[in-house]
Amino acid sequence: MTQTQRDVVELLTADHREFDRIFTQLEGLLGRTGPEDLQRKRELVDEVTIGLVKHSVAEETRVYPRVLEQVDREEAEHAKHEHAEAEETMKRLERMDPDDPQFDTEVQTLIREIRSHVEHEESRMFTELRATFGRDELVQMAADVERVKAIAPTRAHPLTPNEGAVRAVAGPVASLLDHLRDAVSGRGKKSDGG
Repeated sequence: MTQTQRDVVELLTADHREFDRIFTQLEGLLGRTGPEDLQRKRELVDEVTIGLVKHSVAEETRVYPRVLEQVDREEAEHAKHEHAEAEETMKRLERMDPDDPQFDTEVQTLIREIRSHVEHEESRMFTELRATFGRDELVQMAADVERVKAIAPTRAHPLTPNEGAVRAVAGPVASLLDHLRDAVSGRGKKSDGG
């Protein structure tokens, strides 16, 4: 093998950087109401939502159960609670048009929620993962996370409990329905500006 495989901390951190890249673009569009700006806001919100949902489901099914059992129960519960809050915000954004006066406020709420979650995860949980698990285990967790992300839902489902077993069972059905809805609506397709 010519390249080193990423471990789960590297993989999840890369996701966090991608989310922040999108958030920075969204922050530049806040308050702008031109038709192209509104369309771009919608595209970016859809893009970040798809990434966040896949990331969250993978963490909840493949990472948090290990944290719960072997690292810190309170840490895992805290992270799941933060995911649930963000899912509620993403669901509200999904139901809004970007010209809704509350849209920018909800975008700011989502950015704040995710940045806070990322800061907490990277400063504490990721350090604890590295201290608890060996490199091979962390690489295997990354592979497991990638597999789940490939089949995970693309829309927030805040009524589905953030428990690994529930997500593992409900996820494939929700994913199929989400992918069908996305195909019909064109959601998540990058435009020339993306």
